[in-house]
Amino acid sequence: MKRALVLALTSALLLPAAACKPKEKEVDIEAEIARNLEEAASNLRNNKVDEAETQYNWVLEQDTDNVGANVGLGKVALSREDYAAATTPLEKAVAANAEDAEAQVSLGRAYAGQEDWAKAAEHLGKAWELDNEKEQYALEYGVALRESGELDKSAEVLVEAAELNPKLKYVYRELARTQYAAKKLDEALRTFMKAQIEWKGDQDAYAGAAMVYEDMGEITKAVDQWSNYIQQDCCSTYSKEVAQPKLAELKEKENAGGEDEG
Repeated sequence: MKRALVLALTSALLLPAAACKPKEKEVDIEAEIARNLEEAASNLRNNKVDEAETQYNWVLEQDTDNVGANVGLGKVALSREDYAAATTPLEKAVAANAEDAEAQVSLGRAYAGQEDWAKAAEHLGKAWELDNEKEQYALEYGVALRESGELDKSAEVLVEAAELNPKLKYVYRELARTQYAAKKLDEALRTFMKAQIEWKGDQDAYAGAAMVYEDMGEITKAVDQWSNYIQQDCCSTYSKEVAQPKLAELKEKENAGGEDEG
């Protein structure tokens, strides 16, 4: 009897404590996913790539088809220039939502990095179709079209990009390269010269103009353009292995009277 009374009293004392114990707060998974995606995007913008990768992977553990996380992982791989690794998560993102322009452009960049220009053009073109206010998409799409051999379409898209934003970096140089590939030398030369004016630090516009002048037989002008290029880029692999030997070759030709004066 006495033992039963003790047990009853003990139970009575414990009940209020149990009743007052706070309930564990339930985790709002959707809110946590949103928070991790936002923080991961910020980390990626600030070059905290490993932190971003961890957060995107956490999101995918909760939601394997999350478009934002798959695009994010693709961007992580792109930032590391691991284009093949970028392809898988970006393909998943596009499969889940083909109307996501960011997924499409990122996948296009992954294929461009692998020099699969036909697929790059496909996805960059879709991104441009979805968001035709982003002239950068048009620039990259135009380059992919040129590299895949669609020169007329490339020129059309690059002209549109230049009209949208004449100050878009490298747009005139890339348009000139397309014109040069199409053997439209006069147009290419004018556009390379425009590129030099719009972006004075774009040494590749000088290299492009030099190639056009050489094809036109104007060796002295080609020498001037290569000289301008080398003044801006003295030490890169391209400068040492292409530009400087080409300048020396053309100077020899010029000194030997090889230029066509007519």
